[in-house]
Amino acid sequence: MTRGRKGFTLVELLVVTVLGSLVMLAALQVLVMNQRTFTAQNAVISGQQTTRMSIEVLFAELREVSAPGGDILAMGSDSLRVRLMRKFSVVCETNWTGQPEISVLDSLGSLSINAAANAFDTGDSVFVFADNNENDDDDDVWIPARVTLVDTTVVCPQGGEGAMMLRFNGQAALFSADSVGIGAPVRSYLEYTFGTTNMLGDPYLSRRLGNGDMIPIAGPLRVGTGLEFVYRDADGVVTATPADVRQIQISVRTGSKVLNSLNEMVSDSITVWVFTRN
Repeated sequence: MTRGRKGFTLVELLVVTVLGSLVMLAALQVLVMNQRTFTAQNAVISGQQTTRMSIEVLFAELREVSAPGGDILAMGSDSLRVRLMRKFSVVCETNWTGQPEISVLDSLGSLSINAAANAFDTGDSVFVFADNNENDDDDDVWIPARVTLVDTTVVCPQGGEGAMMLRFNGQAALFSADSVGIGAPVRSYLEYTFGTTNMLGDPYLSRRLGNGDMIPIAGPLRVGTGLEFVYRDADGVVTATPADVRQIQISVRTGSKVLNSLNEMVSDSITVWVFTRN
């Protein structure tokens, strides 16, 4: 039997336990702070991505809008309804002997990434440029019409290029032989509404085609002030008249329930000015 062997005293055990607990608490606090920092950084990145994606979509779409041409259909502080061009070609032949008909080049569509998407279809709403008096710019107009028939088997007289014949039954009063000439641009349009819609209690930037459902694009945005439009005329003065709009101020703001190291809500915002097409 070994005598004189010493063990740990109760005091020593208590001291070791306390010191160990302090070390564990310090390590846990570091882990918690790291987790909060990581979560806050993710929220910051997510907010930046949301604001930039929202602005990119709105900027790309709205800069094609022509306010004097009637493309702004309705405007509010958090929603905007517009006509957007989707297809384009030029006239290579006209026929006014019966129902109005124009033939447009289809080579422009074949040059696009998705040629089929650029092809005109029956039922398309289009604008056809009418020069009227070619020596006078004041009488130039865009004729709004609806395509009632498309024939893709025709060719243009000049060079025999492939074409699409567009017929406009019952719309003869809109056209005349000396107003729509060879080379006149033709563009189709769709009506879109930009605004917000709620998903799981959060607002998202959304877009609606015609009278369809709002489709979310980016988000979540800040509740109440996530999307804001301000409309200004050529002098920069706020206006409520769609035809007078020359620039649209767009503000996109995000908010998160995540708090940063200062105990403040993680958020981001960006404001841009879009100058519309004349």
